[in-house]
Amino acid sequence: MQNFAQAYKAVARQISSPREIEANLLLHAASRLRAVQDNWDVHKANLGEALLYNRKLWTILVGSVTNADNPLPSNIRQNIANLGISLS
Repeated sequence: MQNFAQAYKAVARQISSPREIEANLLLHAASRLRAVQDNWDVHKANLGEALLYNRKLWTILVGSVTNADNPLPSNIRQNIANLGISLS
């Protein structure tokens, strides 16, 4: 899990806005899950990895929005945290 968080931070420093980074990571997670769903017979063995990636990503996002230093409005932070908790 630590390596995933470190990779996220490293990418965040190199690329544009945090919003774009988060969007790209969420799209990547969704794409992995969709690939398994769309080609179940071929990719069903990848389901565990796709779910783990998604869970790790949401763990990082929830950790970020529950941090007191997060600048987002509290209602948005709460909504994101609720989404992340419902996915776990």
